[in-house]
Amino acid sequence: LAINEETGMLYIKESVWEAAATTDGLVLGLVHKVIRDHLHACKEDDLQSTKDELKTLLITSRNSDESPLLHLAAARTSAKALALAQYLVKEIGVDLDNAVTDKEGRTARDIAMAGNSETRNWAKSVGTKLGRYRIEEEGRYSSGSCTVDFATDVTKSKSDPARNVAIKIMHNREKFDRELKQRLEGSHRNTSSGIDLYMKDDSGAMIENGKGSNRFDVDHVVPLLRYHSEDFEGKYYQCLIMLKGERSMDEIIRYEGTAGKDVNKITGFAVDLAKALNHLHSDHNLIHADVKPRNVVRIRGDNKLIDFDASVNIGEPLTKKISSGYLPPEVAAVRFPLKESLDDLMRRKQELEREFQESARSGNFDVARISMTQLGVVEEKIKIKQVESAGSNSVKEESVACAQVDIWAYGVLMFELLTDRPLFKCDKIFDNLLNDEETRRLVNWKDITDEDLSDVLKECPDQGLTESAKDLLRKCLCTKQSRLKTFNQVLQQPFLNREELQSQKFNEGLENIDTKLDQANEKLDQANKKLDQTHKMLSEMQTELAHVSRGVNNILKGCHAPKLMYIIPEDPSVMDWINLNALVGEKVKVIFICPVTLYIPRDGNNKPMGYSMEMP
Repeated sequence: LAINEETGMLYIKESVWEAAATTDGLVLGLVHKVIRDHLHACKEDDLQSTKDELKTLLITSRNSDESPLLHLAAARTSAKALALAQYLVKEIGVDLDNAVTDKEGRTARDIAMAGNSETRNWAKSVGTKLGRYRIEEEGRYSSGSCTVDFATDVTKSKSDPARNVAIKIMHNREKFDRELKQRLEGSHRNTSSGIDLYMKDDSGAMIENGKGSNRFDVDHVVPLLRYHSEDFEGKYYQCLIMLKGERSMDEIIRYEGTAGKDVNKITGFAVDLAKALNHLHSDHNLIHADVKPRNVVRIRGDNKLIDFDASVNIGEPLTKKISSGYLPPEVAAVRFPLKESLDDLMRRKQELEREFQESARSGNFDVARISMTQLGVVEEKIKIKQVESAGSNSVKEESVACAQVDIWAYGVLMFELLTDRPLFKCDKIFDNLLNDEETRRLVNWKDITDEDLSDVLKECPDQGLTESAKDLLRKCLCTKQSRLKTFNQVLQQPFLNREELQSQKFNEGLENIDTKLDQANEKLDQANKKLDQTHKMLSEMQTELAHVSRGVNNILKGCHAPKLMYIIPEDPSVMDWINLNALVGEKVKVIFICPVTLYIPRDGNNKPMGYSMEMP
């Protein structure tokens, strides 16, 4: 080290750079001694400022090959070089990762991870969790059952798709075991803590390594890369390591302005999620049981499921873990039993029946309608209470896993995507119903209202598409008896089949055109009939006029009367000149026309001169 006489700042001599770059790193032991002696010579009050000055020097100074000193030390094989690297990181505070990179974009940790075993082990341990994960964002998500950190797996190269990971640290052993079992099924016996379930093939694609395999298709579910169940630095960890998602559906709804507006993206979300859930139900006979926006994440443009610690096989009892804001009403009725006693409900039923009868008799139908609605709610509560009191298996049946549990939750999520607002008011951390009023609303749910549906795709100009979205919600957000039964049925809905919907609309358009053509042809037929009638009438008129003409000619035969004449009804009150009966009655008036001037001769009263005669 030397001091620049002009600036008074420390700098590294060129001879050091040359020696560090051309030897195995033994000379770096001398650099280590010089730096350590320099700090020991400092007064205590100046120690921190001297360290900061050295840190700045080590970050900014580079050799002719654009490599900082820490990078050179990390690349050498000698123990002295490793000791210098450790000292620079631990004592001086030089960042092993993000402070600087060499001209190839490598950090000092990247270089050390390519070194010998001692260097690699050191690089893995510095500032990492479980000896390999450098935490980038701690507590990215937290709930009562787990905490999720975003991290970099320092053992993976920058080109490895499994480098950026999410660490799901689980606080409950039972839930950890359940998710592990659901994800790996029987193959979890073939693997152990920290063992990779995936590796890269020659093309760089991720493939299963044969020591344990994910149960679910990676197209639908974020794969498990490995799990840890071990002690680390005096703390026991049970966690799942998965690919880091870009964003959860919850964040997409809140920040991207897609919900209620971008129909194409919403349709894509709807199809991706329906296919993923159908994969669980049809291929693996289990349900997710905790479908909600936080448990759907986007990875490289695809939407996939996470979080299987509430998942159970179809026909098995549901777990105690719930997000009540996405719980179907039949399960909510069991999980949130009514506070009213059966006697109270029976009395309320009798009161409402009397109120309904009196209102109906007096003609007050608005009150009668309200009473009838309230009566239906009370009767439903009575049924639930009777089931609870009798200890019937029906209660247990409503707590058993079936496809319709996920279909309801799917409908609640789709409602939020289609309207940009939640169906129920929930807390923002656990997705549970906010208050008793929302709980009662869920327990007493029958069908989604037209008022709620009025918010669906408000800005969409295609009314047919909007109606298909509303129809999807009606079929998902209803009573269990009326709800769609499988995700195969969900996937057949027109909103999820835009091409089919367009084809349907095209066919409807063709049918409309055919109807209009039929109507036009009918009108044309009517016009043709009228033309035929007109032709027939004109033909009859021509025949009658020829008859009149022959009659007049017979009368005037042998006379020198003009042959140009009008033949009009004698009765001037007859104005319907097309009426043949009037025109060719028993008497007609013949008015002659001057063949030269074509004038009609008139008498002294200026009336046309002519003769009345009877037709032969």
